[in-house]
Amino acid sequence: MSKSIILDLEPQQITIQKEEIDSVIGYKNAEHHFSNIVNEILSLLTDKINPRAGYVIIDNINFPDKKSIQLNDTIFQTGPIVTSQLKNAELMFVFLATIGDKIEKWIEELRKEGELAYSYIADIIASAAAEKTADFIHDYITREMEKNNMGVSNRYSPGYCTWHVSEQHKLFSLFPKNFCGVTLKESALMVPIKSISGIIAAGNKVKWKDYLCDTCNVKDCTYRIKNKQKSNS
Repeated sequence: MSKSIILDLEPQQITIQKEEIDSVIGYKNAEHHFSNIVNEILSLLTDKINPRAGYVIIDNINFPDKKSIQLNDTIFQTGPIVTSQLKNAELMFVFLATIGDKIEKWIEELRKEGELAYSYIADIIASAAAEKTADFIHDYITREMEKNNMGVSNRYSPGYCTWHVSEQHKLFSLFPKNFCGVTLKESALMVPIKSISGIIAAGNKVKWKDYLCDTCNVKDCTYRIKNKQKSNS
């Protein structure tokens, strides 16, 4: 079974709190010299993003060894961390989330105009908005699977937990062409840039678990940053 679904979100459904951005740029529970910029960009966000998310459901899943996952005829070298976390999958959701290219064009205009602080903060907020869009599709899948008494795993993307980013090409081979309006360069960079792809497992024995940051050497991983923020809050 391979079934694809696309969700067109309203920009208002992607909400980001100023405190979340403050934490990323190194401030905590206080006004700072970037506060006005953060507030201004957040107020403009709904006019700058076009969030879309979707997934393909695959039930033809195999685990050839402890470091790989096979979806249909495609074998992914996901590495031991990802493979171990998804080994009980009965269904695999191959997902894609994006906020479109409008905001990245605006960020580039800000850079050209010399508005470096604005472009820096706007880029951070755009990344946060992409993560929120991925959160939205993750939560949607979770709710749908709860109807079938199935648990849902964490989400994992190429480039994290020793899963090489080049396998984006294999991942995109499972999507219909131009899925969610996102394409892939030869370098494995997604276009629009503020897009997230990956896999989520579902099954009766599947559970969400804390990300195994202590066993992974990727220092700039989104989930490592989130865990650090939680521990500092």
